[in-house]
Amino acid sequence: MANALDRRGIFWWFQATNKQTSSLETGIPGHLTISEEGHIRLQLDGPLWFEDPKPSLRWDSSRWLSDECKIAGQLIDEDKPYVLLLRLFRTDFSLAADKPIRQSYEADQCLATDTTFPQNFDLERFQALRIDLAGLEEWLQLDSIQVESEFPSGDRTEAKVSYKNHKFTYETPTASVIVENLILGMPLFFLSNGAMREINIHQTNWLIYRPKALSIMTHLDTAFVRMEEFIALLLGRYFRLDWPYFVCTNDNIESWYRFYSLRGARGEQLSWSIFLWTSFPSLQDVFGSLLVRWQEIAERHGASCRLYISSLRNPHSQPEHEFVNLVWAMESLHRSWQRGANESIETTQRRAKIEAVLDRFANSEDKKLRKWLEGKLKYAYEPSLEDRIVEVLSRLPIRIETDQLRSFAKQCAKRRNEISHEGGAPQGEDAEIFQAEIRKLAEALRHLFHAALLHEIGVGPEIIVTAVTHSTIATRDILPALEGVGINLWASDPLP
Repeated sequence: MANALDRRGIFWWFQATNKQTSSLETGIPGHLTISEEGHIRLQLDGPLWFEDPKPSLRWDSSRWLSDECKIAGQLIDEDKPYVLLLRLFRTDFSLAADKPIRQSYEADQCLATDTTFPQNFDLERFQALRIDLAGLEEWLQLDSIQVESEFPSGDRTEAKVSYKNHKFTYETPTASVIVENLILGMPLFFLSNGAMREINIHQTNWLIYRPKALSIMTHLDTAFVRMEEFIALLLGRYFRLDWPYFVCTNDNIESWYRFYSLRGARGEQLSWSIFLWTSFPSLQDVFGSLLVRWQEIAERHGASCRLYISSLRNPHSQPEHEFVNLVWAMESLHRSWQRGANESIETTQRRAKIEAVLDRFANSEDKKLRKWLEGKLKYAYEPSLEDRIVEVLSRLPIRIETDQLRSFAKQCAKRRNEISHEGGAPQGEDAEIFQAEIRKLAEALRHLFHAALLHEIGVGPEIIVTAVTHSTIATRDILPALEGVGINLWASDPLP
Protein backbone atom coordinates (compact mmCIF):
# COMPACT_ATOMS: atom_id res chain seq x y z
CA MET A 1 0.00 0.00 0.00
CA ALA A 2 1.34 3.43 -0.94
CA ASN A 3 2.36 5.83 1.79
CA ALA A 4 0.33 8.95 2.50
CA LEU A 5 3.57 10.93 2.15
CA ASP A 6 6.98 9.77 0.93
CA ARG A 7 9.46 12.55 0.10
CA ARG A 8 13.01 13.73 0.57
CA GLY A 9 13.71 17.21 1.87
CA ILE A 10 15.75 19.46 4.13
CA PHE A 11 15.09 19.41 7.90
CA TRP A 12 16.05 21.64 10.83
CA TRP A 13 15.13 22.42 14.44
CA PHE A 14 12.13 24.74 14.66
CA GLN A 15 12.20 27.75 17.02
CA ALA A 16 15.62 26.64 18.30
CA THR A 17 18.13 29.03 19.86
CA ASN A 18 21.05 26.91 18.63
CA LYS A 19 21.88 28.22 15.16
CA GLN A 20 23.51 24.98 14.04
CA THR A 21 21.01 23.20 11.74
CA SER A 22 18.14 25.42 12.98
CA SER A 23 17.24 26.98 9.63
CA LEU A 24 16.68 25.92 6.04
CA GLU A 25 20.11 27.18 5.05
CA THR A 26 21.85 24.95 7.60
CA GLY A 27 19.38 22.07 7.45
CA ILE A 28 20.16 18.40 6.97
CA PRO A 29 18.88 16.30 4.01
CA GLY A 30 16.57 13.46 4.93
CA HIS A 31 13.63 11.27 3.97
CA LEU A 32 10.16 11.62 5.52
CA THR A 33 7.55 8.87 5.22
CA ILE A 34 4.02 8.81 6.60
CA SER A 35 2.18 5.53 6.14
CA GLU A 36 -1.53 5.25 5.39
CA GLU A 37 -2.02 4.35 9.06
CA GLY A 38 -0.17 7.50 10.20
CA HIS A 39 3.25 6.10 11.21
CA ILE A 40 5.62 9.10 10.87
CA ARG A 41 9.32 8.34 10.31
CA LEU A 42 12.23 10.66 9.49
CA GLN A 43 15.62 9.31 8.37
CA LEU A 44 18.33 12.00 8.24
CA ASP A 45 21.58 11.84 6.30
CA GLY A 46 23.44 13.49 9.19
CA PRO A 47 23.00 14.91 12.69
CA LEU A 48 20.66 17.80 13.47
CA TRP A 49 23.06 18.95 16.19
CA PHE A 50 26.77 18.45 16.70
CA GLU A 51 27.01 16.75 20.05
CA ASP A 52 28.79 13.94 21.81
CA PRO A 53 26.60 10.93 20.93
CA LYS A 54 27.45 8.99 24.09
CA PRO A 55 24.44 10.21 26.16
CA SER A 56 22.08 8.98 23.46
CA LEU A 57 23.37 5.41 23.93
CA ARG A 58 22.01 5.10 27.46
CA TRP A 59 19.32 2.40 27.45
CA ASP A 60 18.00 3.43 30.88
CA SER A 61 16.93 6.93 29.80
CA SER A 62 13.91 7.98 27.78
CA ARG A 63 14.45 8.74 24.14
CA TRP A 64 11.32 10.89 23.97
CA LEU A 65 12.22 14.50 23.35
CA SER A 66 10.47 17.29 25.23
CA ASP A 67 7.37 18.79 23.61
CA GLU A 68 9.34 21.99 22.96
CA CYS A 69 11.52 20.11 20.45
CA LYS A 70 10.04 20.31 16.94
CA ILE A 71 11.55 19.53 13.55
CA ALA A 72 10.61 21.63 10.53
CA GLY A 73 11.25 20.64 6.95
CA GLN A 74 10.79 21.53 3.31
CA LEU A 75 9.99 18.63 0.99
CA ILE A 76 10.86 18.22 -2.67
CA ASP A 77 8.03 18.03 -5.28
CA GLU A 78 5.17 18.12 -2.79
CA ASP A 79 1.93 20.17 -2.95
CA LYS A 80 2.29 21.06 0.72
CA PRO A 81 6.08 21.10 1.04
CA TYR A 82 6.46 22.60 4.52
CA VAL A 83 6.13 20.18 7.44
CA LEU A 84 6.39 20.38 11.22
CA LEU A 85 7.02 17.19 13.23
CA LEU A 86 5.72 17.09 16.81
CA ARG A 87 6.19 14.77 19.83
CA LEU A 88 9.49 13.31 18.68
CA PHE A 89 11.17 10.03 19.58
CA ARG A 90 14.81 9.34 18.73
CA THR A 91 15.12 5.90 17.12
CA ASP A 92 18.76 5.66 15.98
CA PHE A 93 21.58 4.22 18.08
CA SER A 94 24.57 5.60 16.20
CA LEU A 95 28.03 4.89 17.56
CA ALA A 96 30.67 7.59 17.91
CA ALA A 97 32.80 5.89 15.22
CA ASP A 98 30.01 6.00 12.64
CA LYS A 99 30.93 8.31 9.77
CA PRO A 100 28.73 10.16 9.10
CA ILE A 101 26.38 9.96 12.08
CA ARG A 102 22.84 9.37 10.81
CA GLN A 103 19.88 10.29 12.97
CA SER A 104 16.36 8.94 12.74
CA TYR A 105 13.16 9.95 14.50
CA GLU A 106 9.55 8.99 14.80
CA ALA A 107 6.82 11.54 15.49
CA ASP A 108 3.31 11.26 16.87
CA GLN A 109 2.01 14.16 14.79
CA CYS A 110 2.86 16.12 11.67
CA LEU A 111 1.45 19.32 10.16
CA ALA A 112 1.88 20.05 6.45
CA THR A 113 1.11 23.28 4.60
CA ASP A 114 2.04 25.26 1.49
CA THR A 115 3.78 28.17 3.23
CA THR A 116 6.61 28.38 5.74
CA PHE A 117 5.73 28.08 9.41
CA PRO A 118 6.09 31.50 11.10
CA GLN A 119 8.51 31.62 14.02
CA ASN A 120 5.65 32.62 16.32
CA PHE A 121 3.52 29.65 15.21
CA ASP A 122 1.23 28.69 18.11
CA LEU A 123 -0.32 25.24 18.55
CA GLU A 124 -2.95 26.67 20.92
CA ARG A 125 -4.62 29.20 18.62
CA PHE A 126 -6.43 27.22 15.94
CA GLN A 127 -9.76 28.55 14.74
CA ALA A 128 -11.38 25.70 12.81
CA LEU A 129 -11.28 22.07 11.75
CA ARG A 130 -11.96 21.29 8.09
CA ILE A 131 -12.75 17.74 6.96
CA ASP A 132 -12.83 16.69 3.31
CA LEU A 133 -15.82 14.34 2.96
CA ALA A 134 -14.44 12.59 -0.11
CA GLY A 135 -15.93 9.10 -0.40
CA LEU A 136 -19.18 10.02 1.35
CA GLU A 137 -20.95 11.26 -1.78
CA GLU A 138 -23.51 8.44 -1.74
CA TRP A 139 -24.50 9.30 1.83
CA LEU A 140 -24.47 13.09 1.31
CA GLN A 141 -26.51 13.06 -1.92
CA LEU A 142 -25.57 16.70 -2.58
CA ASP A 143 -24.54 16.38 -6.24
CA SER A 144 -25.12 19.83 -7.73
CA ILE A 145 -23.35 20.03 -11.12
CA GLN A 146 -25.95 19.91 -13.89
CA VAL A 147 -25.14 19.57 -17.60
CA GLU A 148 -27.86 20.20 -20.19
CA SER A 149 -28.01 18.65 -23.65
CA GLU A 150 -25.67 19.96 -26.33
CA PHE A 151 -27.11 22.21 -29.03
CA PRO A 152 -25.58 23.75 -32.21
CA SER A 153 -24.74 27.46 -32.17
CA GLY A 154 -23.28 28.61 -35.51
CA ASP A 155 -20.11 26.70 -36.16
CA ARG A 156 -19.83 25.65 -32.53
CA THR A 157 -21.64 23.29 -30.22
CA GLU A 158 -22.69 24.63 -26.85
CA ALA A 159 -23.60 22.89 -23.61
CA LYS A 160 -24.82 24.65 -20.48
CA VAL A 161 -23.19 23.73 -17.18
CA SER A 162 -24.63 24.98 -13.90
CA TYR A 163 -24.08 24.16 -10.25
CA LYS A 164 -25.44 25.02 -6.82
CA ASN A 165 -23.39 25.76 -3.73
CA HIS A 166 -24.94 23.88 -0.82
CA LYS A 167 -24.32 25.21 2.67
CA PHE A 168 -25.96 23.94 5.87
CA THR A 169 -25.05 25.70 9.11
CA TYR A 170 -25.72 24.33 12.59
CA GLU A 171 -25.11 26.23 15.81
CA THR A 172 -24.16 24.15 18.86
CA PRO A 173 -23.33 25.36 22.38
CA THR A 174 -19.59 25.15 21.69
CA ALA A 175 -19.13 25.48 17.92
CA SER A 176 -20.59 26.26 14.54
CA VAL A 177 -20.79 23.25 12.24
CA ILE A 178 -21.09 23.70 8.48
CA VAL A 179 -21.64 21.15 5.71
CA GLU A 180 -20.93 22.68 2.32
CA ASN A 181 -19.71 21.90 -1.17
CA LEU A 182 -17.09 23.65 -3.28
CA ILE A 183 -16.93 23.44 -7.09
CA LEU A 184 -13.36 23.23 -8.35
CA GLY A 185 -11.93 23.42 -11.84
CA MET A 186 -13.97 26.36 -13.19
CA PRO A 187 -11.75 28.61 -15.38
CA LEU A 188 -10.86 31.98 -13.90
CA PHE A 189 -13.04 34.73 -15.34
CA PHE A 190 -10.13 36.51 -17.02
CA LEU A 191 -9.19 33.31 -18.86
CA SER A 192 -12.67 32.06 -19.69
CA ASN A 193 -12.91 33.77 -23.12
CA GLY A 194 -9.97 31.88 -24.58
CA ALA A 195 -9.96 28.48 -26.26
CA MET A 196 -9.07 25.59 -23.99
CA ARG A 197 -8.07 22.02 -24.52
CA GLU A 198 -9.54 20.65 -21.30
CA ILE A 199 -11.83 21.69 -18.47
CA ASN A 200 -12.22 19.52 -15.41
CA ILE A 201 -15.09 20.58 -13.15
CA HIS A 202 -15.66 18.59 -9.98
CA GLN A 203 -17.43 18.98 -6.67
CA THR A 204 -15.86 18.60 -3.25
CA ASN A 205 -17.80 18.33 0.01
CA TRP A 206 -16.57 19.64 3.34
CA LEU A 207 -17.48 19.67 7.00
CA ILE A 208 -16.22 22.68 8.95
CA TYR A 209 -16.14 22.63 12.74
CA ARG A 210 -15.50 26.14 14.08
CA PRO A 211 -15.23 26.36 17.90
CA LYS A 212 -16.53 29.53 19.51
CA ALA A 213 -13.14 30.00 21.21
CA LEU A 214 -9.60 29.42 19.99
CA SER A 215 -8.65 25.76 20.39
CA ILE A 216 -5.47 23.87 21.06
CA MET A 217 -4.49 21.22 18.55
CA THR A 218 -5.38 18.28 20.78
CA HIS A 219 -8.96 19.56 21.18
CA LEU A 220 -9.42 19.71 17.42
CA ASP A 221 -7.94 16.24 17.08
CA THR A 222 -10.50 14.94 19.61
CA ALA A 223 -13.29 16.77 17.77
CA PHE A 224 -12.19 15.09 14.53
CA VAL A 225 -12.29 11.62 16.11
CA ARG A 226 -15.76 12.29 17.56
CA MET A 227 -16.95 13.48 14.14
CA GLU A 228 -15.60 10.36 12.45
CA GLU A 229 -17.35 8.17 15.04
CA PHE A 230 -20.58 10.13 14.66
CA ILE A 231 -20.59 9.68 10.89
CA ALA A 232 -19.82 5.97 11.33
CA LEU A 233 -22.90 5.65 13.52
CA LEU A 234 -25.08 7.35 10.92
CA LEU A 235 -23.67 5.19 8.13
CA GLY A 236 -23.86 1.86 9.95
CA ARG A 237 -20.23 1.10 9.17
CA TYR A 238 -16.88 2.68 10.00
CA PHE A 239 -15.50 4.97 7.32
CA ARG A 240 -12.13 6.58 7.99
CA LEU A 241 -12.21 10.18 6.82
CA ASP A 242 -9.40 11.87 4.96
CA TRP A 243 -6.64 13.59 6.93
CA PRO A 244 -8.18 16.73 8.46
CA TYR A 245 -7.04 20.34 8.17
CA PHE A 246 -6.51 22.65 11.14
CA VAL A 247 -7.08 26.30 10.31
CA CYS A 248 -5.54 29.40 11.84
CA THR A 249 -4.85 32.97 10.76
CA ASN A 250 -1.31 34.26 10.36
CA ASP A 251 -0.82 37.92 9.44
CA ASN A 252 -4.52 38.17 8.49
CA ILE A 253 -4.16 35.24 6.06
CA GLU A 254 -6.08 32.00 6.70
CA SER A 255 -3.75 29.02 6.57
CA TRP A 256 -4.73 25.34 6.32
CA TYR A 257 -2.50 22.74 7.96
CA ARG A 258 -3.03 19.09 7.05
CA PHE A 259 -2.78 17.00 10.21
CA TYR A 260 -1.25 13.51 10.25
CA SER A 261 -1.31 11.21 13.27
CA LEU A 262 -1.47 7.50 14.02
CA ARG A 263 -4.82 6.03 12.89
CA GLY A 264 -6.19 3.40 10.53
CA ALA A 265 -5.89 3.36 6.76
CA ARG A 266 -8.01 5.75 4.70
CA GLY A 267 -11.49 4.49 3.80
CA GLU A 268 -12.57 3.70 0.29
CA GLN A 269 -15.59 5.25 -1.40
CA LEU A 270 -18.83 4.01 0.09
CA SER A 271 -21.14 1.60 -1.67
CA TRP A 272 -24.62 2.58 -2.78
CA SER A 273 -26.72 4.58 -0.34
CA ILE A 274 -29.30 1.78 -0.14
CA PHE A 275 -26.79 -0.19 1.97
CA LEU A 276 -26.48 2.58 4.60
CA TRP A 277 -28.63 3.12 7.69
CA THR A 278 -29.35 6.79 7.01
CA SER A 279 -28.72 9.54 4.45
CA PHE A 280 -27.76 13.15 5.01
CA PRO A 281 -30.93 14.55 3.36
CA SER A 282 -33.08 12.58 5.82
CA LEU A 283 -31.15 14.15 8.73
CA GLN A 284 -30.10 17.56 7.40
CA ASP A 285 -32.65 19.46 9.52
CA VAL A 286 -31.47 17.81 12.76
CA PHE A 287 -27.83 17.05 11.93
CA GLY A 288 -26.56 19.63 14.43
CA SER A 289 -28.74 18.45 17.31
CA LEU A 290 -27.78 14.82 16.62
CA LEU A 291 -24.10 15.78 16.77
CA VAL A 292 -24.60 17.59 20.09
CA ARG A 293 -26.45 14.59 21.48
CA TRP A 294 -23.69 12.23 20.28
CA GLN A 295 -21.05 14.36 21.99
CA GLU A 296 -23.11 14.26 25.19
CA ILE A 297 -23.66 10.51 25.26
CA ALA A 298 -20.06 9.81 24.22
CA GLU A 299 -19.10 11.71 27.37
CA ARG A 300 -21.83 10.31 29.62
CA HIS A 301 -21.92 6.71 28.35
CA GLY A 302 -18.27 6.67 27.25
CA ALA A 303 -17.46 3.00 27.78
CA SER A 304 -20.51 1.62 25.98
CA CYS A 305 -20.01 3.95 23.01
CA ARG A 306 -16.30 3.20 22.73
CA LEU A 307 -16.84 -0.54 22.98
CA TYR A 308 -19.33 -0.51 20.13
CA ILE A 309 -17.48 1.98 17.93
CA SER A 310 -14.29 -0.05 18.36
CA SER A 311 -16.16 -3.07 16.99
CA LEU A 312 -17.17 -1.04 13.94
CA ARG A 313 -13.66 0.36 13.51
CA ASN A 314 -11.81 -2.95 13.88
CA PRO A 315 -14.06 -5.95 13.16
CA HIS A 316 -13.21 -8.91 15.38
CA SER A 317 -11.94 -12.08 13.79
CA GLN A 318 -13.22 -14.27 16.63
CA PRO A 319 -17.00 -14.45 17.30
CA GLU A 320 -16.50 -14.68 21.08
CA HIS A 321 -14.61 -11.39 21.07
CA GLU A 322 -17.31 -9.50 19.17
CA PHE A 323 -20.12 -11.08 21.16
CA VAL A 324 -18.66 -10.32 24.60
CA ASN A 325 -17.74 -6.80 23.47
CA LEU A 326 -21.35 -6.13 22.42
CA VAL A 327 -22.87 -7.59 25.58
CA TRP A 328 -20.43 -5.57 27.64
CA ALA A 329 -21.39 -2.41 25.71
CA MET A 330 -25.08 -3.06 26.31
CA GLU A 331 -24.54 -3.72 30.03
CA SER A 332 -22.42 -0.57 30.32
CA LEU A 333 -25.12 1.53 28.65
CA HIS A 334 -27.76 0.23 31.04
CA ARG A 335 -25.55 0.89 34.08
CA SER A 336 -24.90 4.46 32.93
CA TRP A 337 -28.67 4.95 32.63
CA GLN A 338 -28.97 3.81 36.26
CA ARG A 339 -26.55 6.42 37.62
CA GLY A 340 -28.59 9.15 39.24
CA ALA A 341 -31.91 7.51 38.34
CA ASN A 342 -34.51 6.39 40.84
CA GLU A 343 -34.43 2.71 41.72
CA SER A 344 -37.06 0.56 40.09
CA ILE A 345 -39.69 -1.12 42.25
CA GLU A 346 -38.08 -4.51 41.54
CA THR A 347 -34.64 -3.30 42.63
CA THR A 348 -36.06 -1.79 45.84
CA GLN A 349 -37.83 -5.04 46.65
CA ARG A 350 -34.66 -7.09 46.05
CA ARG A 351 -32.63 -4.72 48.21
CA ALA A 352 -35.19 -5.07 51.05
CA LYS A 353 -35.01 -8.87 50.87
CA ILE A 354 -31.20 -8.81 51.07
CA GLU A 355 -31.29 -6.45 54.06
CA ALA A 356 -33.75 -8.80 55.76
CA VAL A 357 -31.35 -11.70 55.25
CA LEU A 358 -28.41 -9.71 56.62
CA ASP A 359 -30.41 -8.60 59.66
CA ARG A 360 -30.54 -12.24 60.77
CA PHE A 361 -26.81 -11.95 61.50
CA ALA A 362 -26.97 -8.81 63.65
CA ASN A 363 -25.61 -10.45 66.82
CA SER A 364 -22.08 -9.61 67.83
CA GLU A 365 -20.88 -13.19 67.35
CA ASP A 366 -22.15 -13.09 63.74
CA LYS A 367 -20.45 -9.84 62.70
CA LYS A 368 -17.70 -11.55 60.70
CA LEU A 369 -20.25 -13.71 58.90
CA ARG A 370 -22.41 -10.66 58.18
CA LYS A 371 -19.45 -8.77 56.75
CA TRP A 372 -18.62 -11.73 54.52
CA LEU A 373 -22.23 -11.96 53.33
CA GLU A 374 -22.37 -8.22 52.63
CA GLY A 375 -19.41 -8.64 50.28
CA LYS A 376 -20.99 -11.60 48.53
CA LEU A 377 -24.39 -9.92 48.19
CA LYS A 378 -23.09 -6.45 47.34
CA TYR A 379 -24.58 -6.49 43.83
CA ALA A 380 -27.27 -9.15 44.29
CA TYR A 381 -30.08 -6.59 44.27
CA GLU A 382 -29.09 -5.24 40.84
CA PRO A 383 -30.89 -6.30 37.63
CA SER A 384 -29.58 -9.46 36.00
CA LEU A 385 -27.76 -9.28 32.68
CA GLU A 386 -30.85 -10.75 31.03
CA ASP A 387 -33.02 -7.98 32.50
CA ARG A 388 -30.57 -5.31 31.38
CA ILE A 389 -30.60 -6.55 27.78
CA VAL A 390 -34.40 -6.68 27.78
CA GLU A 391 -34.69 -3.14 29.12
CA VAL A 392 -32.22 -1.67 26.62
CA LEU A 393 -33.88 -3.31 23.62
CA SER A 394 -37.43 -2.72 24.80
CA ARG A 395 -36.80 1.04 24.38
CA LEU A 396 -36.35 0.63 20.65
CA PRO A 397 -39.10 2.13 18.46
CA ILE A 398 -39.71 -1.38 17.12
CA ARG A 399 -42.16 -3.76 18.74
CA ILE A 400 -40.49 -7.10 19.38
CA GLU A 401 -42.67 -9.82 20.84
CA THR A 402 -42.00 -10.07 24.58
CA ASP A 403 -41.36 -13.81 24.53
CA GLN A 404 -38.94 -13.51 21.63
CA LEU A 405 -37.02 -10.67 23.27
CA ARG A 406 -36.86 -12.44 26.64
CA SER A 407 -35.64 -15.66 25.02
CA PHE A 408 -32.95 -13.81 23.08
CA ALA A 409 -31.76 -11.92 26.18
CA LYS A 410 -31.69 -15.14 28.22
CA GLN A 411 -29.54 -16.88 25.61
CA CYS A 412 -27.16 -13.89 25.39
CA ALA A 413 -26.73 -13.84 29.17
CA LYS A 414 -26.25 -17.63 29.30
CA ARG A 415 -23.59 -17.68 26.60
CA ARG A 416 -21.76 -14.63 27.99
CA ASN A 417 -21.58 -16.29 31.43
CA GLU A 418 -20.29 -19.51 29.88
CA ILE A 419 -17.50 -17.58 28.15
CA SER A 420 -16.67 -15.57 31.28
CA HIS A 421 -16.97 -18.30 33.91
CA GLU A 422 -16.40 -21.57 32.05
CA GLY A 423 -13.93 -20.43 29.41
CA GLY A 424 -16.20 -21.18 26.46
CA ALA A 425 -18.43 -24.06 25.44
CA PRO A 426 -19.76 -26.09 28.39
CA GLN A 427 -18.31 -29.54 28.82
CA GLY A 428 -19.92 -31.95 26.39
CA GLU A 429 -21.07 -29.31 23.88
CA ASP A 430 -19.53 -29.28 20.43
CA ALA A 431 -17.21 -26.26 20.05
CA GLU A 432 -18.26 -25.60 16.44
CA ILE A 433 -21.95 -25.52 17.39
CA PHE A 434 -21.11 -23.19 20.27
CA GLN A 435 -19.19 -20.80 17.99
CA ALA A 436 -21.93 -20.86 15.35
CA GLU A 437 -24.50 -19.78 17.95
CA ILE A 438 -22.19 -17.10 19.34
CA ARG A 439 -21.73 -15.75 15.81
CA LYS A 440 -25.51 -15.58 15.29
CA LEU A 441 -26.08 -13.86 18.63
CA ALA A 442 -23.30 -11.34 17.92
CA GLU A 443 -24.69 -10.46 14.50
CA ALA A 444 -28.17 -9.85 15.88
CA LEU A 445 -26.79 -7.86 18.83
CA ARG A 446 -24.76 -5.68 16.48
CA HIS A 447 -27.85 -4.57 14.53
CA LEU A 448 -30.03 -4.10 17.60
CA PHE A 449 -27.42 -2.16 19.57
CA HIS A 450 -26.74 0.05 16.56
CA ALA A 451 -30.44 0.88 16.43
CA ALA A 452 -30.36 1.54 20.19
CA LEU A 453 -27.53 4.08 19.83
CA LEU A 454 -29.26 5.83 16.91
CA HIS A 455 -32.38 6.08 19.06
CA GLU A 456 -30.29 7.36 21.98
CA ILE A 457 -28.85 10.28 19.97
CA GLY A 458 -32.29 11.25 18.69
CA VAL A 459 -32.60 9.78 15.18
CA GLY A 460 -36.32 9.72 14.34
CA PRO A 461 -38.27 6.49 15.00
CA GLU A 462 -39.49 6.32 11.41
CA ILE A 463 -35.89 6.30 10.10
CA ILE A 464 -34.87 3.52 12.49
CA VAL A 465 -37.97 1.43 11.76
CA THR A 466 -37.45 1.78 8.02
CA ALA A 467 -33.77 0.83 8.29
CA VAL A 468 -34.49 -2.24 10.43
CA THR A 469 -37.62 -3.54 8.71
CA HIS A 470 -38.07 -2.20 5.17
CA SER A 471 -34.69 -1.15 3.75
CA THR A 472 -32.32 -3.05 1.49
CA ILE A 473 -29.95 -3.70 4.41
CA ALA A 474 -32.93 -4.98 6.40
CA THR A 475 -33.80 -7.51 3.70
CA ARG A 476 -30.19 -8.50 3.06
CA ASP A 477 -28.67 -8.40 6.56
CA ILE A 478 -30.79 -7.35 9.53
CA LEU A 479 -33.99 -9.41 9.23
CA PRO A 480 -32.19 -12.69 8.44
CA ALA A 481 -29.83 -12.10 11.38
CA LEU A 482 -32.72 -11.49 13.78
CA GLU A 483 -34.69 -14.43 12.42
CA GLY A 484 -31.62 -16.59 13.06
CA VAL A 485 -31.94 -15.93 16.80
CA GLY A 486 -35.73 -16.30 16.97
CA ILE A 487 -36.81 -12.66 16.52
CA ASN A 488 -39.31 -12.39 13.70
CA LEU A 489 -39.98 -8.75 12.91
CA TRP A 490 -42.16 -9.68 9.93
CA ALA A 491 -44.69 -11.01 12.42
CA SER A 492 -44.30 -8.07 14.81
CA ASP A 493 -46.11 -4.76 14.63
CA PRO A 494 -43.54 -2.02 13.96
CA LEU A 495 -44.44 1.50 14.96
CA PRO A 496 -45.49 3.77 12.09
